[in-house]
This record gives sequence, C-alpha cells and structure tokens, in this order.
Amino acid sequence: MPAIIELKKEKVVKVAVRMVNDSGWNSVNARSLAKELGVSTKPLYRLYKNMDEIKKDIYAEIYRQYDEFINSRIDSKKALLTLAIAYVEFAHEYKNLFISLFLSNNLKWKSLEEVLDAKWNQSTIINLVNKHGYSFDEAKTLFMNYWLYANGLATLIATNEINLEDKEILVKLVRMYKILTMKE
Repeated sequence: MPAIIELKKEKVVKVAVRMVNDSGWNSVNARSLAKELGVSTKPLYRLYKNMDEIKKDIYAEIYRQYDEFINSRIDSKKALLTLAIAYVEFAHEYKNLFISLFLSNNLKWKSLEEVLDAKWNQSTIINLVNKHGYSFDEAKTLFMNYWLYANGLATLIATNEINLEDKEILVKLVRMYKILTMKE
C-alpha cells in the first residue's frame, strides 16, 4: 500500500508560485500542479473546491512576495524613485510573476485613478507631499507621469521586448526622475 502524502495548502501554493515563476500563470492547472506535487488531482480538491480557489491563493502569495520585495527597497527619502526602481527590478528579476500580477487581468484596475488609489502608491504620493513639498495634486501628477514611464519600461522588460542591464535601467529611471522633478 503506497504511503499517504499529507498535502497542505502552503505546499500547494509554494509549488504553484514556483511554476508560475518558471513558466507563467497559464502553466498552472490541476493536472500540472498535481504532477509537480507528485499526487493525483484528488488531494488538491480535498483542500480546495476548485481551481479558482487555488489560483486565488497563488495570486495572494505572489502579491505578498511582490509587496515584501518592494517594501524592502523603498527609501522614504526618495520614495518615488526607489519605488519605481524596485518595480522595474521586480519585472526584471521575476518576469512571470510581474506578468501574472500586472499584465494578466488579475489586478482588475479599470482606470488610472485606481492605480493612484492603490495602497503602496498612495503612501508614495503622501511622501511626496510631506517630504518634498508638493501639493497633493502636484504629487499625484508627478507620481502618475513617473509610474507610466516606469510601468512601460517594466512591461517591455518583463515581456522581453527590450533587454537592458541593471545599470542601464537605473540610469534611465534616475534620468526620468530628474526630468520630472525639475522645479521651474
């Protein structure tokens, strides 16, 4: 009689996130995940009702890892610059996780206003007001212009449309930051 494998949600999610990182969001389905775990699909469905529940946990873990990555790199003295650098670094280092978060309809942003309202973006906008003397509207405009640039760069990098070295990425982000923050 084969040994019974005790499967836990944490292990399922850990293996699934690795699969997403290696091969993309669409690589994870019940069969492929079960195969990676060395089980049939039955144990998965003892833990979860359906694949949508599994993907919800996978997404939450990817988001948690992204949040941890970003928070570990933000310097409050230059929150906007360091947020953008971390954002693009994440796209460069974890292409498939970035694509899963920001380019796969998982985030559900419908407008630029929703981007501005995101938790980590709001704290950066407030930082621009409190530490750099911008009005709230100026800070929102600056944030949005810089985010659009950084997001474009991150998207091109994550989708392999351009290949840049870390130093080139940093130079581009710093140069644009300086251009956008020049006071007239």
